[in-house]
Amino acid sequence: MAPPATTNENGGQGRLFEWQGQHYFSLNTDDDPAALKAWFTAAATAAGETGCSFEMPAAAAGWAADPATAPTNAGFIRDAGAVLVVFVLTDEPDKSPEPVSQWVDKLVAAKQACGGLNCILASGLVPGFCYDNPGDSTLKTFLESFSAPPFTGDIDGDPSDYAMVVGDALAGVIQEKCEEIEPPG
Repeated sequence: MAPPATTNENGGQGRLFEWQGQHYFSLNTDDDPAALKAWFTAAATAAGETGCSFEMPAAAAGWAADPATAPTNAGFIRDAGAVLVVFVLTDEPDKSPEPVSQWVDKLVAAKQACGGLNCILASGLVPGFCYDNPGDSTLKTFLESFSAPPFTGDIDGDPSDYAMVVGDALAGVIQEKCEEIEPPG
C-alpha cells in the first residue's frame, strides 16, 4: 500500500510529532527519568487533541514503522535487543482501514533482528466501548496482536487509574520482556 499524499502536519500520517526539535526522547534506563517526563508532558500538551474525528491509531503505529516515514522517524524504532511498546491514547473508536494485520506486519518487519512479534508490547488508555462492542473491534484486535496481552485503562475513567496502566502494570511487563530478549552482539 502506498503512503497517502503528505499533508506536512506535525505528527501526521505516521510521522512522529516534533517537540523542542526532537521527534522522540531517548535515555538510558539508568538515567533520571525527570527530563523524559517533562519533555513528554509538554509534547503531549502541545500535540493536543485537534485533528480529524476519524482516529486511526493502528494505522498510525504501522505507518510509524514504514520506510515512507523514515526521514522523520529515523532512529526511533531500534531493532536488535530493544522492546517496542506501542501505546495508544485515544477517546474514539479506531477507524484504521482493514486489515489490522497490515499495520501489525509493518511493526513486526521493523523488529525482525529482535525477534519480530515477540519484541512488541501494546498498551493504552482507550474508551471502554472499544472492548465491549463486537461490531467495532479494530483497536482491540490491534492491541491484542502482540506478544503479551495488552494493559489498558478506560480513558473516560478515573485519571488516578492512569498511573496503574502507564506505570505499575506496564513497567512490570516491559521489565519481564526485556529480560527475555538477548542483548545485541
